[in-house]
Amino acid sequence: MLDDEYYEDDHSVFVESHLVGFTDWYKDNPDSKIWQIDYIEGRFGPFLFSFDRKKIYNFWSDYPDKLTAKEKELFDKEFPEMAELK
Repeated sequence: MLDDEYYEDDHSVFVESHLVGFTDWYKDNPDSKIWQIDYIEGRFGPFLFSFDRKKIYNFWSDYPDKLTAKEKELFDKEFPEMAELK
């Protein structure tokens, strides 16, 4: 699968990450602007996400301070329950 290829599973969209120790990129809604990624094994807890599949944010340590105003706006729209936690 090439970097720009993806596959869908019902409503979710996946793209290969090619990052050692991580799952493929995914988003639960094809219209979502935010991609998520997880550690493959041995770790639980981080909520990892990206807007461009290059820079990975950790919700617990990066939100909202390290996001741009536009990124925060998108995140708050797509994950309002998470945004309320902070």
